[in-house]
Amino acid sequence: MTSQLPTPRVLYINPADGCNLHCKHCWVNEGSRTGKLLSLEQWKDLLTQAKALGAGYVKLTGGEPLLYKDIVPLYRFTADIFPQVAIETNGTLQPDGLWETFLNKKPFHVSVSIDSANPDIHDEFRGGTDAWKKTVAFAKKLVEHGINNQVIMSIADLRRQPVKDMARLVEKLGVSTLKINFIIPSGRGKNNNFSRNSPIKEILDFIAWIHEEMPDWVLPSVPAALLPVNHLKKLGYCPVRNLMGVLPDGIFSLCGVAFSRKDMAWGKFPETSVQEAWENSPVYRMIRSSVPGHLEGVCRRCMHKNSCAGRCVVNNLETGGSITSPDILCQRAYDAGLFPETRLL
Repeated sequence: MTSQLPTPRVLYINPADGCNLHCKHCWVNEGSRTGKLLSLEQWKDLLTQAKALGAGYVKLTGGEPLLYKDIVPLYRFTADIFPQVAIETNGTLQPDGLWETFLNKKPFHVSVSIDSANPDIHDEFRGGTDAWKKTVAFAKKLVEHGINNQVIMSIADLRRQPVKDMARLVEKLGVSTLKINFIIPSGRGKNNNFSRNSPIKEILDFIAWIHEEMPDWVLPSVPAALLPVNHLKKLGYCPVRNLMGVLPDGIFSLCGVAFSRKDMAWGKFPETSVQEAWENSPVYRMIRSSVPGHLEGVCRRCMHKNSCAGRCVVNNLETGGSITSPDILCQRAYDAGLFPETRLL
């Protein structure tokens, strides 16, 4: 690999073609049915190549990764060669041998999606019968097996009671953290203009309420500049310059964005090797040359730009038309005179 290139430290793989649910906000459109899947042996080859280039963290995501027919041996192989393997799942499936394999080699982290403490509301939002019941059972097993865990709650409005109710459920289950995601206007959430149309003062008040009134394990997924300083240590950043994604058929993507944005895909494994994709993909090259150096708007002036990198280039692409567009919440706060001046360079 060319010496001046950053290392592809993080690998997001999407092994299954599609999902068993039909979530209203899905930004990968259920996986969009890519076609022929990579075999277990091909995934092993890809993972081995990525490891040789310096990758150390793998996230199994999707679509629904536990739909992949060989998910247990795939996880076992991945966990054998990578120090950190995370899983994002809707938690409605429990393939044979999964928990025995987890006990033998625990995942670094497992996130499950629960959007309401009310089973009916969750099932209607997720488009699956008994989805809530199955996911809660999965979350309980994560706790029982001592696996690092998280519940992710997706929201489309600023009502506080549903968050309070979810926090109580998470505490009752014994889950470690509750992550609050604002639904982004992409995929099936395309018409959700929450981040654009909700009054920015109310959004900022809602974020402040979470930090001031909710337990410190309730984590809103918002840009670093909008967080209190004492909460920055809990914030995860997208490793966008060191990130490689692979779709179920071997198409190289940034994350899962190429499910619905074909312009964000280039190359296909095994015809294209991992090294060739990392070195030659115009998508990866564009990101390396543009982020964070050419971020626009308030992101250009923000003291967090090198770590935050605009927070999510996919969201910025959808809301602003470019991967260098500023984060919509930060820009709206800045335009309204509500952006923290202490975070400006």
